[in-house]
Amino acid sequence: MIRLIQRYKFSADARAGEVLIQLMLASLAQGAGLGDALIGVPGHQERTREQGFDHTAWLTRRLAANWKLPVISAERLRETPSQRGLDRISRRRNVRRAFLLAEPLPATVMIVDDVMTTGATLESLAIACRKAGAEHVTAVAFARTPSTRI
Repeated sequence: MIRLIQRYKFSADARAGEVLIQLMLASLAQGAGLGDALIGVPGHQERTREQGFDHTAWLTRRLAANWKLPVISAERLRETPSQRGLDRISRRRNVRRAFLLAEPLPATVMIVDDVMTTGATLESLAIACRKAGAEHVTAVAFARTPSTRI
């Protein structure tokens, strides 16, 4: 599983992404109760340009198509430094108030990311979703990084 995620995330390997999506879909009951819309964690423009691929946007679009749900775009207000190597507190500070949703949201939304480490990014985006009117926010990711008390 780790190698699939690495191939998808760092080598833009769409075949690895397809396998991961199929595993995700099999583990989630046909999208039941997952929300009225999906919101992907907005990528960093510079990193997306370097990689030539926005892996979270691709994942979000594929899940939305499968579940026949709309995708609502969130805006990254600033280019945050990489989270890699940061501890839990620094990660939260790094992404605090980093996202904005310009349109009012439905009551229930799901945010999508590829890998969750401490949850700081998902939390920051969830707060922005609540400010935009969502009452219930859930999250989905391919994997969770094992905790080493980051």
